[in-house]
Amino acid sequence: MSWTSPIIPKLHGEENPFGRPVTTAEEAWIAAFTPLGSAIGPLAAGYCADKLGRKKALLALAIPMVVGFLVLAGADQISLYYLARFLLGLGAGSAFAVVPMYVSEISQPHNRGKYGSAMGVLITLGIIYPFSIGPHLSIPIYSISCAIPLVIFLIIFSIFMPESPYYLVAKGELDQANRALAKLRRTGSNTSAELSEIKQGVEEEKAHTAGIKALFISAPGRKALFISMGLVALQQFAGINPLLSFLKTIYEAAGSTIPPNYCTIITGSVQVLSNTACVFMVEKMGRKLLLLICCVFCFLAMLVLGIYFWLKSNNFDVESVFWLPITCLIVYMLVFSFGLGPLPWTVMGEIIPSNVKGIGSAISSTTSFLTACLVTFLFPIISEALGMAGGFWLFAFFCFIGYFFIYFVLFETKGKSLAEIQRLLQNGTTS
Repeated sequence: MSWTSPIIPKLHGEENPFGRPVTTAEEAWIAAFTPLGSAIGPLAAGYCADKLGRKKALLALAIPMVVGFLVLAGADQISLYYLARFLLGLGAGSAFAVVPMYVSEISQPHNRGKYGSAMGVLITLGIIYPFSIGPHLSIPIYSISCAIPLVIFLIIFSIFMPESPYYLVAKGELDQANRALAKLRRTGSNTSAELSEIKQGVEEEKAHTAGIKALFISAPGRKALFISMGLVALQQFAGINPLLSFLKTIYEAAGSTIPPNYCTIITGSVQVLSNTACVFMVEKMGRKLLLLICCVFCFLAMLVLGIYFWLKSNNFDVESVFWLPITCLIVYMLVFSFGLGPLPWTVMGEIIPSNVKGIGSAISSTTSFLTACLVTFLFPIISEALGMAGGFWLFAFFCFIGYFFIYFVLFETKGKSLAEIQRLLQNGTTS
C-alpha cells in the first residue's frame, strides 16, 4: 500500500522506466488503482473464503500481489503500472477481509484479541519496510524486495498452518477439524471440549439461512454487519489516511527540519510501538474501553491541531508553539494504533456469524476502502474551502460521534467464545 511514496519522486527523475516523467494525472492514477482494487478484492475474497476455505483463500490472494510486484519490477509502460497497482490492491483488500476471520477462528477466547491486534503491528511494519528501503534501491530491485515477504508467507503458511476448525466443522469434516485444533493448540491439550463447543456454535448458526440474505433477515447478522460497518467507517472518518497522505505538509507547517522520509519512518515507528502495546492491553482492558479512550484522545488531538492551523491562518503568532502539530500527530498515532487502527478488524472477525462471515467481512472491508477513498479525496477540497483547520475539526467531529456509537452500540467481546458472542447478538445486549 505504501509502495508509491519512495517511487513517485523517481518517476519524475532519471530512473523513470518510461523515458519521460509521469504527468500529474498518471501519478494520481498510479496511486488510485490500489484503493480501487482494494474495494473490489474483499467481495471476491469473501466468496472464496466461504467456498474454498480460509487457508486456500489466503494463499490465493497473495498470488496477485506477487504478480503485481514482479510486473512493477519490469514494466516500461504506464498501463502495466496501472494493472500492477490494481492487482496489489486486489490482494491487499482481500487480506483485510479474510485475515480477521481466519485469526478469530483459530484463536481461543483468552488470546483472540491479542492475535487480532497483531495484525495492526504487521501492517505498520509493512508500511515502514518500503519507506526504509525504497529511497536506496532501484525500482526493479525495490519491487522485487517487496515481493519477497509474500513469497516467504506462501511457503510458510502453506506448510505449517491448518485450515480454520470452524470452516472444517461447517463442512462436516470433523476429523480434519480435530487435527487442525491439535496442531494449533499446545501439545497434550484436550481439544474434544473445544471441538464440541465449535460444533454447537456452528449448528446454531446453521439453523439460520446462510448467504447474503442471512445478514439482513437474522438479528445477529444485521447487528454484526451494522457494528462492523460502523467501526470501519469510523476508522476512516477519523482521518488516518488523509493525515498520512499530507504528513509532509503538516510537518513542514510545524517548521520541522527533519527530512520527509525520516518523518514518515518516525510516524510509522510510533504506530508500531502503539500497535505492539495494543497486543498486550487488549485482553486486559477489552476492546470497548480501548476504542472509547482512542476516540477521546483522537478528538482532542484533531481539535487542538485545528485550533493551531486556524490561529496560523488568521495571522496569530504560533512560533512559540511550533511543536504543537507534531505533538498532536504523535498523540493521534499513538492512540489510533491501539484503538481504531487494529480493533475494528478484530471485532469484525469476532462478531460476524461464521455461516455468513465471508460475505459479511467482504462488505465491511469494502466499506472501509470506499470510505478511505472518499475521505482522502474530500480532505484537500474541504481544506481549500474551509482551511486545513476545517478538515481537522471534521475529523474531531467524527471522533466525537464515534465515542457515542461505541458506547451505546458495541458490547465487550473480551474473553467470550464465538458462540457466546452470537448469543449476545441474538439477545440484543450492549453491555
